[in-house]
Amino acid sequence: MSDSKTIAALEIGTGKMQVFIGEIVDGKTLNFIGSGQSMSEGVKKSDICDVRKAAERAKEAIVMAERSTGAKIDSVCLGISGSHIRGFRNIGSANVSGADGIVRAEDIERARKDAESKTLPRGRSYIHKILCGYYLDDKFCTDPLGQKASHIDAEYWMLHGDDDRIADAIHAVQWFGLDVEYLAFSGIASAISATDLWQKEKGVLCIDIGCGSSNYALIKNARILQAGTVPVGGDHLTNDLSFGLRLSPKNSERIKTRFAKAIMSADEKSKKFWTLGDKQIGDRKIPFEAIGDIIRPRLEELFSILRAEVQDYLGENAVEEVVLTGGTSNLNGICAFASGIFELPCSQGKFDSAVRPSLRCQEFSTALGLLEYARLEESKNFSREKRPIWKKISGLFNF
Repeated sequence: MSDSKTIAALEIGTGKMQVFIGEIVDGKTLNFIGSGQSMSEGVKKSDICDVRKAAERAKEAIVMAERSTGAKIDSVCLGISGSHIRGFRNIGSANVSGADGIVRAEDIERARKDAESKTLPRGRSYIHKILCGYYLDDKFCTDPLGQKASHIDAEYWMLHGDDDRIADAIHAVQWFGLDVEYLAFSGIASAISATDLWQKEKGVLCIDIGCGSSNYALIKNARILQAGTVPVGGDHLTNDLSFGLRLSPKNSERIKTRFAKAIMSADEKSKKFWTLGDKQIGDRKIPFEAIGDIIRPRLEELFSILRAEVQDYLGENAVEEVVLTGGTSNLNGICAFASGIFELPCSQGKFDSAVRPSLRCQEFSTALGLLEYARLEESKNFSREKRPIWKKISGLFNF
């Protein structure tokens, strides 16, 4: 008899609350069964600033998803993001104990425990402790077991966040009686869904450009090497257009979506458009070039910050491609613009063929990835007994 579990993947974003519901069968098969969405409230730059309002909007999205399926949700996989998230690299070391110099499981375990034992300042908790790989006598190795060396190092990327901000996100779900079983950084979730196995193996930087902030994850050899967030997103482009063109935020968003291009030809620059579109009193013509002059500095800021963050992995073919996802990745010319900054090929995210065509949208990458993250966690041979959420947060994430 098969064992099934219904999990809701919840993305609490600055612009929207997105919920996907999936049925996980025997910890292996994931069946998408429904979705719901609502406008965000009480969230600023991916951080919850009003738990009650955020909870009400999250509940609205979840109720919509439940009604679309008729299924009862067993638990939630919650995406976490925000400016409070930080990461650092940590190395754990151990001497190879055997006289023959062969690396054994206990040697690997001692190096890993040494890396994981780093204590955070008060008020901070780990979201993920990510094993990046090993070094045997200073030479990189993905699988050291059975190899010969005198010393082993375990390299980790440690992703952590503010206790209060994490608690606020969890409380927004618990507010209406659901349990958060899995917590995952949204940037990792997006990278799971928006890049394929070949990209993850060869080396890829996945950037999810959200409304209030942008998350990223750098992957090579099918391992996450670095992940984080920067406080620049699509809303910054809208606000820049609103200020620069003296338009309402709503109209600026329309213009950004319809007319904005990161790179324009000479002919395109000379063309003009009506700012309001009704050609009535107050409407005026503005050249397309004005849009590009406004949005390009902000895009350059975003990609330059990200380039500096991952600079150590841009040489020697460590990263071979940049992938953009999130709603702002639909901006015309943005991939070509990013390619120029990173000096690497750049494309939009691509989704697994098993994903329904109607769901293969860049703005759904986080929610899709959260469902797959939950499936990966379910497939592990962990104990089925309930564990406190704070223990889950500090658990090791293996890609």
